[in-house]
Amino acid sequence: MADSTFKEILKCRRKNVLALAVTAVVLSGCGVVANIQPRNSEPPQEGASSSQEPSSEEPSPQESSQAEEGDLTAHFKRIRAADPCELVTHPMLKKYGPEQLIVRGRGMTDCQELTGYSDPAKSVYSFKVGLHSSFGERDAKDAKKEQLGGRTIYLEEYSTDKESHRSCHIKVPYEGVTGSALSLDVRQTPPRGQEAKPWPQRCEAAKEYLAKVMDKLLELPPRKKGAVGVLGKDPCARQKEMAGALGRAYRLTERRYVGPYGCELVLANSGQNQELTVSVGFAFYVRQRATGQTARFKSRELSLDGLYRVRNTKDLHMTRSCGNAVEVRRATNSAKDDAHYLSVSLSSAKLQVQDEDDEIKAPQVSCALTDKLTRIALDEIR
Repeated sequence: MADSTFKEILKCRRKNVLALAVTAVVLSGCGVVANIQPRNSEPPQEGASSSQEPSSEEPSPQESSQAEEGDLTAHFKRIRAADPCELVTHPMLKKYGPEQLIVRGRGMTDCQELTGYSDPAKSVYSFKVGLHSSFGERDAKDAKKEQLGGRTIYLEEYSTDKESHRSCHIKVPYEGVTGSALSLDVRQTPPRGQEAKPWPQRCEAAKEYLAKVMDKLLELPPRKKGAVGVLGKDPCARQKEMAGALGRAYRLTERRYVGPYGCELVLANSGQNQELTVSVGFAFYVRQRATGQTARFKSRELSLDGLYRVRNTKDLHMTRSCGNAVEVRRATNSAKDDAHYLSVSLSSAKLQVQDEDDEIKAPQVSCALTDKLTRIALDEIR
C-alpha cells in the first residue's frame, strides 16, 4: 500500500468516527457515519485502572480554539435561547395571503411560515428562517454577494435545486462569528394539481422581507415563552459526568459543538490504544422505528427508564458504535413531526495505527455504557 494511500485511510478513519446518533451533522470528504453504535458483546470494564487522572478533571486542549473561531460556544448558547418561531412572522407577509401554518424545523433552529389562501386555485408561499447555517469561504465564493441594509448578504443557487425557478436562498453571516450565518429560504408552491411556473420576483420578495426582519433576527433575542422538552437544552452540559463515567483510563482530548444542539466528546485511552467519541444531540422527529437487522447493522425498539427508544449498533472495520434515540416527549398528535428526541452514541476506533500492516479494526464498545451515558444526558432534560 502506498504511503499516501495509507495516510488517507487514517485521515478518513479519524473523520468517520464522528457523528450524531439521530442528527448526522458532521461533514467530511470521507463520508459520515450516522446512528453510530457497537455490536452486542461483553462490555469492557468501565473503571479500568490507570495512573492517569480522571478525565473529568482535565480541560480540553481544544476548548481554547472556540474563541479563535468566533466563540461558537457562546453563539450557539444565544441561538438555543432564541425562538425562530417567534421571529419569523412579520405583517408584510399578509400581502401573500393570511397565515396558514407555522412549522418548527427538526433541528429546532429554524421555523417556516406558510401563507396564502385556502382557495386551491391560488399559490402558497413559504418563508423559512434558520438561526444557524454553516458558512465558510467556499459558500461566499459560490454565492452572489449584495448589500442590504448596510450588511453583506449572499444569494445562493444549488445545482440540485429543482425549485430554483420559484425559490430564493439567502445567507447573512453573523458579525464576529466564524462559520455561522442566518439563512432565509423563500418558495412559491403552485395551486394543487397545477404545474410550477417561474416566479421572477422570488429574490426581490425575499430581500423585501429580510430587510424588515434581519436586524432583529441577528440580535437573537431570547424567547418570550419558556422552553419545553429538549428546546434550549445544552448538549454539552453533562460533559464532566460523561467523561467521568468512562473511567480514569480515558483522557478528554477534545470537546466540540457540531451545531447548537450537537456535542461531541473525544477521549483517548493510550493503554488500550482506543479512542472513544461520545455524541449527544437533540432534535424533533416523528416516532423513530427500528430499521432491521444485518450482519453489521442492528436496530431494536426498547424502553429506557419507561421511555421509548431505538437502539442502533454498527460493527464496521474502522469503527464500532452503539447509540440510543430516546423519545423524551411525544408528538402533539400522530401527524406532527414534533416528538422531542435525545440521541446519545458511543463509538470506538484505534487511537493509533503504528504502520500500514497494523490491524486497524476498532476495539469493542459497550452498549451498557451507552445506556449509562444516556441516563446522564436525560438528567439534564428532566
